[in-house]
Amino acid sequence: MKRVTRTHFITGTGTGSGKTTLTALLLDHLRAQGEIVIAVKPVCTGPRDDVQLLQSLQPGALSDDEMNPFHYQNPVTPLVASRRRLKKEHIVNAIRQREGECDRLLVEGAGGLRVPLAAGVAWDEVVKTLKCDVVLAAQNRLGVLNEVNLTLDRLKSIGAKKVFVVLSECWPPSRRDPSAASNERVLAEFWPKTPFFRLPYLGSNLGTPRKIRAARKKTKKTLARLVSLL
Repeated sequence: MKRVTRTHFITGTGTGSGKTTLTALLLDHLRAQGEIVIAVKPVCTGPRDDVQLLQSLQPGALSDDEMNPFHYQNPVTPLVASRRRLKKEHIVNAIRQREGECDRLLVEGAGGLRVPLAAGVAWDEVVKTLKCDVVLAAQNRLGVLNEVNLTLDRLKSIGAKKVFVVLSECWPPSRRDPSAASNERVLAEFWPKTPFFRLPYLGSNLGTPRKIRAARKKTKKTLARLVSLL
């Protein structure tokens, strides 16, 4: 009998918003709880560093090409990198191929929700087709209000039912952006039904399993609260 899989799409407000770190933390947390979880990054352009980090946390689960079926060396938007050959159906089918193999499937996008993947197609169309919940990664800094509002507006317009926002601190307390103290409160006024979560500053480089596991222990309570709602 085929396993029923819960699919969670992890997107961000843009490149460098913390998607991979958040995906890695969720992957490591869920696997530490004994769940059968797989992470995939269907599309990647440029170096495969993100892919290798996630793969290091799920050894033997998938080959690199199964986990990341569409990899393009040129670090530009997938629409350009694939020379317009990539289609929405390719991405959706690659994701659905992994469903049934795990209890939860974590799908990390590339860039933000509206990154062009194919002609007239961005990640929001993939999310709409999958009908999955969405976890939005954002850096808690000046400018995040506009970025989160625009992304949540788009998710609402495509009918996304369950959306969660994770604000991550960008700098240590001594260098904290003054807006960081009020960003969550302001966003919650716009989106009172959307759950918001905060992650502390975890360092500038979390690119190894050891650092992810150390960060996971520091954020265990927050991750547990998020997972309980997914």
